[in-house]
Amino acid sequence: MNEFLIAIRFVLNSSFFIFNGIIYQQTFGTPMGSPLSPIVADIVMQDVENRALSSLFFKPSFYIRYVDDISCAIPLESLDHMLVAFNNIHPRLQFTFEVGKENKLDFLDVSLILIDNHLIFDWYHKPTFSGRYLNYFSQHPVCQKRGTALGLIDRVILLSHPKFHIKNISLATKILLDNNYPVDFVFNVFHERIKTLIHRNKSSIIPNNNNNSDSGSFFTIPYIPNFSEKFNNVTRPLDVRISYQSLNKLNKIIKVHKDPLPGSSQSNVVYKINCRDCDASYVGQTGRQLSTRVKEHKNHIVRNNPSRSVITEHRLSYGHDFDWESVEVLDHEPFYHKRLISEMLYIKRQKNSLNLQTDTEGLHYSYCNAVSNLSKI
Repeated sequence: MNEFLIAIRFVLNSSFFIFNGIIYQQTFGTPMGSPLSPIVADIVMQDVENRALSSLFFKPSFYIRYVDDISCAIPLESLDHMLVAFNNIHPRLQFTFEVGKENKLDFLDVSLILIDNHLIFDWYHKPTFSGRYLNYFSQHPVCQKRGTALGLIDRVILLSHPKFHIKNISLATKILLDNNYPVDFVFNVFHERIKTLIHRNKSSIIPNNNNNSDSGSFFTIPYIPNFSEKFNNVTRPLDVRISYQSLNKLNKIIKVHKDPLPGSSQSNVVYKINCRDCDASYVGQTGRQLSTRVKEHKNHIVRNNPSRSVITEHRLSYGHDFDWESVEVLDHEPFYHKRLISEMLYIKRQKNSLNLQTDTEGLHYSYCNAVSNLSKI
């Protein structure tokens, strides 16, 4: 087989480029926060590879792409032709390639190994692999630690050829032991999972007439050791599955070295607008940029809308002005219903609130005593 295994890597030369008359900004690599970025990237890559492959004078024995990483087998003398075909699509879209050595190519989480004109796979780790996983003594529920062990054994069984299973099971076991997992826990999880995978493999050839794929709803609660697990007994009769959310997250401890956004450019926030001439204030929430919502408040006063807001009413009744340049961001919350609860709690904490009584109707009375003991804002 006079062919080479190669991996083609994508390199974007600029954060801006024009493709098919459309301007793209950092479509590839790390998305800029837009949920459309991965979709647009995949559409562009599909167009690129269709054009490149159609210009080849040969057909690769196999061709696999994941996002912008490509693995394929091509004739030895066609390496340069393959690279030129991809790099001629657009000057700002450039690719590099890596040639497999000794009939072996590392691609994503697997090593592709060519033996007797057949490909087999092995579990691959990058040279920077540290072996650090969720520690068994960390403050996380047992189900998440069990999930860590399940993920490792799944990679061993599903990503590697049987001839590598003993080696990889030993590696997975060592990784878990190094992260303080008990031996009995590791072996029990591995044993049950291997039996499940074998049974699933056998049952896959039998037609499945069970169309009931509804696994119920999830109910998320904060995880508190030796307390949160008790909710399992409460929800057991219900069609609800519990998931746990950690209270101590690394992103609250380790700060990302990025320039913080100014308050007016932030979104998903609870905010407070103060009166310049008295202690009155207004608390609101918005999922859009704060500057957009503040502009709406200001325009509502200028236009003297017949359906007056509480801010407009205060401005016109007392002649007071608001401190539009120093709007406070009280909380960040991406989930709408949680943001509403946060808004109601901050409304209750105001010294002299302009908010309507109806703004806190959704707050359960059991919170009122606790909120009343908090400092005023």
